Amino acid sequence: MTTASGVDLPEGWSLDGERLVHEAELNGWRLTVVNRLDAPWDGPTSLCIEPPDDLGAEVGTDGITAELMRSISLAEIRRTTKDLRARLGRSTCEATTAARLSRVETEQEYALMARAYVQLVQQGYRSPVTRLASAWGLSRNTVSGRIRRARAMGFLDGPPGKPADRLTGKARRHLEGDDGHGDSVHAGDGRRSDER
Repeated sequence: MTTASGVDLPEGWSLDGERLVHEAELNGWRLTVVNRLDAPWDGPTSLCIEPPDDLGAEVGTDGITAELMRSISLAEIRRTTKDLRARLGRSTCEATTAARLSRVETEQEYALMARAYVQLVQQGYRSPVTRLASAWGLSRNTVSGRIRRARAMGFLDGPPGKPADRLTGKARRHLEGDDGHGDSVHAGDGRRSDER
């Protein structure tokens, strides 16, 4: 299915107004997972398991069981939901909306990635690398390596032996004029230019 905005949806997914809907069959039961696009989170807002319309039809379980519940791949549903929300321009993660970097090769791309990382650090995320990996659909090791490289290249700074927590002047210079997010974080106190 393709949305009005031209986004291709995977099989079993549809867009119903402000609702991103996933429908699947589980051992004869109907699964419906809804994510409201106006919700402040990327995960499901509701989940419904219903029997087939014909109650005499054979289903693979004796009612809704723990086994049936475990067969629901919520991790895959969440990943797909995050990806679709980002493609629809409705992501709740600033790192996803500011820069979606599947490849990081140029200095500009390293600066964008560094900014996304610093924003998550300043928002208090305990594992900004994991958050970026999830938002961008990459492995944690890939993102961690890129963050180390960004620091080695002079885009990130922080206390010796501790995770980086601020952008360098070099990173800010590369971000000047970038309208991907509209502002950059200053190395000295972590505030954006509009907060000074």
